Amino acid sequence: MPAAEKNLDEDILKVRYLGASKILLILAVIYSLWIIFLMMSVYFLGFGNKWALLTMDQWIISGIILLGVFVGLNVIFILHHYMVKRKRIESEKPKPLSFKGKKLHIYTLPTDSKGGIYSKTFVKIDGDAILNLRFQMISPYVLWGKKE
Repeated sequence: MPAAEKNLDEDILKVRYLGASKILLILAVIYSLWIIFLMMSVYFLGFGNKWALLTMDQWIISGIILLGVFVGLNVIFILHHYMVKRKRIESEKPKPLSFKGKKLHIYTLPTDSKGGIYSKTFVKIDGDAILNLRFQMISPYVLWGKKE
């Protein structure tokens, strides 16, 4: 999958998670306002303890559980987005070159040359590394003429 598609998927995922987090936050605020209203009606207005189907303790415990679930979901959203982003970054890193199971270092002379015909010389540096010396034998201008 190309990097542009991965970035697009990552952006879509980020937008979805932000939208879901906003909804969870709004629900948490509404629930907290409901708990505050219940507390005020029971303690200040004297409505009684069971007028809202559940007792005050049950509403508070359910609120704690619900807020815990909301926080847990947001943590999962953040971790999943982080893992997708890290996976994309890892996939975009250049893979180390190897030749016959050994790390390959490439050096080209002249350094700013592009195109042409090159000779390749492989020099063993140590047990784990090989140097590939590329010398330009014929420049692209000799092969195809100068561009006008």
